[in-house]
Amino acid sequence: MPAEIELKLAIAASDVPKLARVPVLKAASRGRASTSRLYSIYYDTPELTLQEQGVALRLRRIGTRWVQTLKSAGRVEGGLHQREELETPVPAQILNYPALSQSGAAAVFADPGLPLRLQPVFATDFKRTSWQLEPTTGTEIAFCLDRGAISAGSAQVPISEVELELKSGAPEQLLKFALRLLEMIPLRLEPASKAERGYALASGLMAAPVKAAAAALQPAMPVAQAFRTIVFSCIAHLQANECGLLETDDAEYLHQARVALRRLRSALSVFNRAFPRALFEELIVELRWLGSCLGLARDWDVFATETLPVVCAAFPSEPGLHWLTERTAELRSAADSGAREAIASTRYTVLLLKLTGIFLREPWLAWVDEEAAALRSLTLTEFASGVLERRHKKVLKSGHGLAGLDPVELHALRIEIKKLRYATDFFSALYNKAEVREYLTTLADLQELLGGLNDAVTVERLLEPLRESDGTGQWLEAPGLIRGWAACGSRARLDQLGAAWQRFRDCKTFWH
Repeated sequence: MPAEIELKLAIAASDVPKLARVPVLKAASRGRASTSRLYSIYYDTPELTLQEQGVALRLRRIGTRWVQTLKSAGRVEGGLHQREELETPVPAQILNYPALSQSGAAAVFADPGLPLRLQPVFATDFKRTSWQLEPTTGTEIAFCLDRGAISAGSAQVPISEVELELKSGAPEQLLKFALRLLEMIPLRLEPASKAERGYALASGLMAAPVKAAAAALQPAMPVAQAFRTIVFSCIAHLQANECGLLETDDAEYLHQARVALRRLRSALSVFNRAFPRALFEELIVELRWLGSCLGLARDWDVFATETLPVVCAAFPSEPGLHWLTERTAELRSAADSGAREAIASTRYTVLLLKLTGIFLREPWLAWVDEEAAALRSLTLTEFASGVLERRHKKVLKSGHGLAGLDPVELHALRIEIKKLRYATDFFSALYNKAEVREYLTTLADLQELLGGLNDAVTVERLLEPLRESDGTGQWLEAPGLIRGWAACGSRARLDQLGAAWQRFRDCKTFWH
């Protein structure tokens, strides 16, 4: 099946009229825009067998014509959809089963009983306005504005998006054009296809926060390919939690988005000796900006949902805690709004597009630094073992004389443990599962204890904007109660830290 490469960008209904006045679109257009209505019916078995096998099957009516389209799962990298597509004209709203069985897309199509089990699952109905673009010589892009709805039974969700499909040229040119477009009109990457949104609607299941998935690494992968795979797995984790962060009050979406961002920054660090840091300098600054927005909101979430409720339950008659709770809610709301604004911003979309563009070009392959070239020439397992060995030694060095470390030194140890844990997560598929699991458990125990110690420092920082009177002076005792509670917890964790550190020192280093 021929490959399809496209970007999907969500556009607010209020911004649609602005498209006609965008200079970059006018300059690249070849011919006039055309508008058509597209009605599509998506088919699957009652058990959703096709969805499980990663394919989508639809019949689309375009005017009086019907076209059968079969799409493979493909992959999504930073919002860039790449998949195989097979189109077959059909005389009416009737599936062409021989074309499906010959496609090779999924074993299920060889099942002679399939025609009896396929049924409509959901439908899309939208108007498409299309322009044929040639932004640079040799680059052809189909620009489509889709506005309508996805329906499953009585349920319905709107469609308002721009699709940029690469017809000829390099994928990076598609991203460059999107970046120029973003300078003039706000758009957001849409990682989910219409089919994915349709299945979600048809299932009636509420979306849930998404945790990190292991990167699909293989020992035979070149180091550069592993780098790319890990980065895009981190971006996918981040994007999977975007909508929940923007549209709900569930703090777990923010937590997972922040974890994804930390993993992404760690991935750049893991490979920084093998690839030129200069390529990522601008993006590292942007990742820090995004991290500060999400981090502040996460700190307030933890304080409001974990720290304060426990103290309030222990001292129910303390009037200052009531005022403190109300003021915390205000500051938490402001921080959450800041995180949402960051994720909804053009700045965030530009960050993802630029990061994706770097990995499409892969200019580092011509990098002349001898040490970097030598590292890239290693097998992936050799490279990973070297990274893990260096980070393991850094943790041992940072934790030397653990009992005498001050809070700043303990924080530095925590950072080194986090770096080692992320690297272990990234490369875990290359080693013995049981040994990796045991090692990760010791790291997690240490990180949890040190994280609890850091929470006391965070509490002190968050109490700063709360240093104001409620008019009665009763609130003044509340911060003291919070500090005392945090200090007590820190003392208990310090008592456990020595044993956890010894378990880590005794644990087998699985990469040897």
